[in-house]
Amino acid sequence: MKRKDGPKGLDRRKKIALGVIPIMALALMGGVIFLTVKKGGADQTGQMGGPGRADGFGENVITASGSTSVGMQEETFDLDYIETELKIEEVYLSSGDEVEEGTPILKLTDESVEAARRELEQKSVQASLDYRQQLLDSEEEKITAKQTYDTSMTKGTYASYTYEESLKEYADKISDLQEQVEEAQELVNEYTDSVENDYYYSYYEVAEKKEEFEKSFAALMQLYEDWDIPGLEDHYRTTAGSSSSASGQSVSSVQSGASYQQAAGGGQAGSGAGLTSENNYTKLTVYNLLDEEVQENEKIYDQAAEDYEAAKKKAESSLAQAQSNLKLLNTQLEEAQIAYDKQQVSSQSDYDAAAAESSSAQEVYEAELSRIEEETSVALNEKEEARENLQEFEDTIGDGCLYTQSAGTVMMVGVRAESAISGNSMVLAYSNPETVTVTASVDQSDIASVSIGENVTVEISDYGTFRGTVSKINPVSQSNSKSSIYYSVTIELAGDISGLSQNLSAAVYFGIPESEEEAVNETETQE
Repeated sequence: MKRKDGPKGLDRRKKIALGVIPIMALALMGGVIFLTVKKGGADQTGQMGGPGRADGFGENVITASGSTSVGMQEETFDLDYIETELKIEEVYLSSGDEVEEGTPILKLTDESVEAARRELEQKSVQASLDYRQQLLDSEEEKITAKQTYDTSMTKGTYASYTYEESLKEYADKISDLQEQVEEAQELVNEYTDSVENDYYYSYYEVAEKKEEFEKSFAALMQLYEDWDIPGLEDHYRTTAGSSSSASGQSVSSVQSGASYQQAAGGGQAGSGAGLTSENNYTKLTVYNLLDEEVQENEKIYDQAAEDYEAAKKKAESSLAQAQSNLKLLNTQLEEAQIAYDKQQVSSQSDYDAAAAESSSAQEVYEAELSRIEEETSVALNEKEEARENLQEFEDTIGDGCLYTQSAGTVMMVGVRAESAISGNSMVLAYSNPETVTVTASVDQSDIASVSIGENVTVEISDYGTFRGTVSKINPVSQSNSKSSIYYSVTIELAGDISGLSQNLSAAVYFGIPESEEEAVNETETQE
């Protein structure tokens, strides 16, 4: 079986991890490691613990001290995504066995392998279905998000129009009531003026018509006094000097024919007995004509006075009605203004909300799209991960057997038949002189910046600089004091390592760019 490599495999799971452990560490697990750091041409022994941030290599470079280990390698079973219990049917190797790469280590029961395969196949199918459903949901959510965005932008575009439109009805009502109030006020003013200034007395010319009547009546009375016509004296004796209305009625009661007959009869007593019959007839005719004029003027005057009184009463009534109507209209205008002010507050709030929504619409829309894309990406990753897990299962133990990843001599077997194997289980350890590792101590404040698969630079005293790869991080912290807490990190060295031996002091640089490795070499050369 070939080992699967790649960033995903190194980052998400260690596959069949190869970790180098010191031969001494098999017996002294968790013991103190003494480190040596070369400086000024002399070796100085230091206590285990990372020196921290490296001076001269940037803020992101972390240094740690460690020592080399040669020839010891351990293999672990790290298919930790399998929930099914994998039972060991047979273990083929024991301590002292010489193995080549691809040598069978153990055999799993067919039932547990098949059950694990079904589990992973079901997870793969379900992940595929979930991804397809997520694609459908994503399209629907994108449409909804676009509709929400368009609605928000439309609200923002027409917010001002909507604001004005919501107040138009109230504003129109106020304007209409203001016009009505103005008209009512004008009507009140007109009626007030007509009543206070006695407009209708002048309008109907009451004074003029009264004067005309009194003038004609006075003329008639003058004729009566100047002309002594028989039969008139007794009739006008009681009416002379009376009111214009009473005098008019007396004048109208005179019968021209009777007066004329009395004047022409000559047999009746009267102060005009000395006038000739012809003269009396002429005077009576003139008198009667004047009398008719007086009666007509009286009627005109009486009608004018009657019209005046009626118009005055009507004006007073209309004034009262107009004043009442003006008061009502003013009340309605005040209520309309209050309603307008309330609506303005409400419309302003709606306008501000619409404007704010429109302003943030783009940001909200982009955030929603980002969320949808993230959920889709997660579903896709889960689908691919489930498929990869199934493939890795088949590549690793698909035939029911687990195989060695390199050659060497078996030093210890960590599994037994009829037991179960699970993720992170140490399967076996064996010597391999072709591998060299460095076990370094990283301070707890820096350990979060170190990751499996990370490339590092390693400086080994008197041997030069090497490139290495982080192969293991011990999740259990260690401490040599109350204030010093560190984690053990294993680095697998690359390149020509044939000259390296056990327990050489090493300085490990995490995060240093390859372009700056020369600086490390130059420092070593100078020393």
